[in-house]
Amino acid sequence: MAGHSEGPRVLKHPLCSRLFHWSLILGFLPAAATGFIIHLKPGGADLVNLAMKIHIAGAAVLTAGCLLYAVFCLSRVVAFVRRSFSWDDRDIGWMLVGGGYPQKMFLGKKIPVPPMGKVNSGQKIFGICLFLSGPILILTGWLLYAFIPLAPKAYINIAWHIHLLLGLFMGLFLGAHIFLGVYNWGEFKAMFGDGTQPLAECEDHNPVWVAGDIRPVAQAGRDRHLSA
Repeated sequence: MAGHSEGPRVLKHPLCSRLFHWSLILGFLPAAATGFIIHLKPGGADLVNLAMKIHIAGAAVLTAGCLLYAVFCLSRVVAFVRRSFSWDDRDIGWMLVGGGYPQKMFLGKKIPVPPMGKVNSGQKIFGICLFLSGPILILTGWLLYAFIPLAPKAYINIAWHIHLLLGLFMGLFLGAHIFLGVYNWGEFKAMFGDGTQPLAECEDHNPVWVAGDIRPVAQAGRDRHLSA
């Protein structure tokens, strides 16, 4: 392919999905980091007050990103949820070997793993956790922000503990997700770049998706593939 030594490329992540991931980076990460400060109170009142302002700003970015993605990219949300909750024997096999990551990272060995679709089994687990925990995390956060002076203390206490536990859970999960995303540098560049990934990489990591869900198109004399 002219101008691309890597060969044909696949549009794996459209603009709306990439913007949503930016909202996670710019919204959830600051909110999670400041949430620890608010809970642990490692400094004085000034630090906690600053952390609270950043926490609220991050929550606003995250909330807006989720709402906009759900409204304008509903088909992508539905597809992601459908993929996340679709499991078969290949997923069990993938989980049993950890997707081959422990062997690659600690032993330098590449072992056979069951072929995956657009998302692997680990990403499916993260998707399920995000789908089930994310809305509750956001809802309890805004309840705490708006109704602490009004609601009974017992309800506020319950909301606080739910928010705290889900925040810890999702923060740890997202940390692992980011680490593995950076480890798979081609995937990371696709998500936070132009959305494309070399076809050869997709055939290695997502052969089922490549075989069934993409189609070639001609664009400005370049070989390119798009999701069906």
